[in-house]
Amino acid sequence: MSSNKEMAEIRAAYANYGDDPDKWPEDVKQEIHGQTEKERTAESNIIRHLIIHGYTSQYIAQERSKPLRYIQKLRSIMRKRDELDYQATPDELTQLKYNVKHINRPNNQGVASVMGRDKDWVRCMREKLREEK
Repeated sequence: MSSNKEMAEIRAAYANYGDDPDKWPEDVKQEIHGQTEKERTAESNIIRHLIIHGYTSQYIAQERSKPLRYIQKLRSIMRKRDELDYQATPDELTQLKYNVKHINRPNNQGVASVMGRDKDWVRCMREKLREEK
């Protein structure tokens, strides 16, 4: 949806339903926010899976042949909707433990760089590992 069209729909919703978006009908909110669960494509689900597993936007854009801006926008939408719940497989956690142990003065950015992952994913997974101890 183009930004001009989206802004026009938002203005119309404010005019028709008032200043509180929480009170707007669900179909109006979904129209403005874009895809619903049913409309997601297999490609979109793959990209969402890669985002949830912490891959960087640059890596996903390159691997899936999508514009970087598209990946960044999808990540932003997922974050705003609280859909961005980072996950890791047992192998990924083992790799993270190894990298943390073998990097001199490991910080989240350094570990993320070595692993090719997002620093927020590294932070969340390190917290998860600390909780398991």
